Amino acid sequence: MDLRDRMKELADAVRLHRYRYYVLDQPVLSDAEYDALERELRELEAQHPGLADPNSPTRRVGAPPVESFEKARHRTPMLSLDNAYTEVELREWEARLRRLLPPGADLDYAAELKVDGLSLSLRYENRRLVDAITRGDGEVGERVTDNARTIVDIPLSLPDEAPNEVEVRGEVFLSRRRWEELNTERDAKGEARFANPRNAASGTMKLLDSRIVAERRLQFLPWQRMGAEDHAAAMRQLVAWGFTAMPAKSEGGFEAVLAFIQEQGEARLRLPFDTDGVVLKVRGADLQNQLGATDRVPRWALAYKFPATQVTTTVHAITWQVGRTGKLTPVAELEPVFVAGSTVKRATLHNADEVERLGLRPGMRVFIEKGGDVIPKVVAVVPGQDADALPLVMVPQQCPVCGGAVGKEDEGEVAIRCLNPECPAKLEARMLHLGSRSALDIEGLGDAVVEQLVASGRFTQPWDVFLIPAFEGGGLPFVAGLDRMAEKSGQNLLEALLAARTKPLARWIHALGISFVGAKTSELLAESYLSLDQLWVATEDQLQRVEEVGPKVASAIRAFTVLHPDLPAKLWGMGVHPDPPAPRDLSALPLMGQVAVVTGTLPTLGREEAEARLKRLGAKVTGSVSAKTTLLVAGEKAGSKLTRAQELGIPVRDEAWLLEQ
Repeated sequence: MDLRDRMKELADAVRLHRYRYYVLDQPVLSDAEYDALERELRELEAQHPGLADPNSPTRRVGAPPVESFEKARHRTPMLSLDNAYTEVELREWEARLRRLLPPGADLDYAAELKVDGLSLSLRYENRRLVDAITRGDGEVGERVTDNARTIVDIPLSLPDEAPNEVEVRGEVFLSRRRWEELNTERDAKGEARFANPRNAASGTMKLLDSRIVAERRLQFLPWQRMGAEDHAAAMRQLVAWGFTAMPAKSEGGFEAVLAFIQEQGEARLRLPFDTDGVVLKVRGADLQNQLGATDRVPRWALAYKFPATQVTTTVHAITWQVGRTGKLTPVAELEPVFVAGSTVKRATLHNADEVERLGLRPGMRVFIEKGGDVIPKVVAVVPGQDADALPLVMVPQQCPVCGGAVGKEDEGEVAIRCLNPECPAKLEARMLHLGSRSALDIEGLGDAVVEQLVASGRFTQPWDVFLIPAFEGGGLPFVAGLDRMAEKSGQNLLEALLAARTKPLARWIHALGISFVGAKTSELLAESYLSLDQLWVATEDQLQRVEEVGPKVASAIRAFTVLHPDLPAKLWGMGVHPDPPAPRDLSALPLMGQVAVVTGTLPTLGREEAEARLKRLGAKVTGSVSAKTTLLVAGEKAGSKLTRAQELGIPVRDEAWLLEQ
């Protein structure tokens, strides 16, 4: 075989197997077999550099550093998009479109996620990647072709059915998981953390050494093929050419894309990367040409922006909060700031090690975000601040509430705890947990009321609140006498306490506040032990027979029952009669007897959610495909498990099927 032909054959093989491994997650070669192919190609390129292809897959690992990036002008400007933040603004945009078009024009739309990253334009000539340019100011960007070649999601060449010249635009981004890994690596080196995945992706693409870019493992999703007649069809064509598919998209009329936006408000939080909105585009090149563009934005496209999940603000102070187990948690007291639908004044810092890792000081400006759009947390310190000019954060030498001793229960523990068993802050936290929405859901048992109940000195355990109705006068004079508690609200609290006495057993187990026993574990325990009396006499070995209960959880349950040996009888005397779960007719479950495996990325369900749904339907869920497997639920990039299931003739289902069961 001619040397040039052999190098091409090797390059094609390496490119194919990298794509199967990194994009499809369906390798067909062992690591050793793949390494042999790549090693031979590298040796030939080193021996015959004049024959080496600049788009060789060996360039994925990066090229020698450059001194600077060359400026490059876009053939067609990379315009920005107008933004909308409400449904009203979306409808106003649609109305403007109709005014610009002939009456009765049939408008059809494509909607897809707006990935939070760095925009990039890719140009292919003779179906080979020759240029990659950042957005820049929209007219002129920077040529970062060597960096782009390291991104596995970007094909270095297109198949024969593609036109000779193609321009593809899309977004370079970093997954949340990879962002966290990079920050862990930077912590170990004492380097500043990346505030968010977008900053990390943008900073990485500006590196002059593409070998470092390759190590960061960036990703790419296309959002436009220039010159396409139909956007939605063009996006499907790009996937056929080797680009990664947008994980969520919609096509249709205006109401259909509005429904898609509503769905993605929550579904996007389960994606492995950040999105900050949805982009709407009018389908059809003719309509796009009729609508045209301003000097800044195209009229036929719009970005709907989700409420911000990350903002900056100032830390005024760091205080310490005592939890129900005595754990001391540092809390950042913030300059109030609006984020993801609410005003945030405080954010947890988890532990003293986290404060040190962040290098946080009172007076600093910080990035905060809402985890899952719910819990505020400090992500990073805004760079460029002089930490030496600000006060250190001192770890308390005594409990900030009771003044008792503090320390660690175990030598390897990170958390510092109040060691005083009678600390009122512990009792407050335990009582709040008992009345929380996920436990007994006792309306009226909030912070202010609990603080006053504990301060009264009449309660030593959280469940003592069920003694209140027995107080002189039926308990009403007592609760109505609390601050901010009138007679009507006091009566409501007493009624809530009465209703809580017969709440489901699973809620009662969770409400007791046993270490490591959350709501899900409580449900599993309630199904195995139909009363508190039964649970109290279970041994550690017996407890470990319950799904998801291991030695650590079983030990915690036994320690709690030993500490409170008479609790079931005491609660019974207070009129507490938890409602046991109704026996399940397992034979009626639709997937009873099935052995199921979940693989790949599902459109809306996370892996754990899909597995939990399968279990509720009666299936046994395992992690690998074998001859015993009877069902595979597969999403995108299903990989070798899908191949194995097909070889064994195992039925394969998708998320839509699972949701219908």
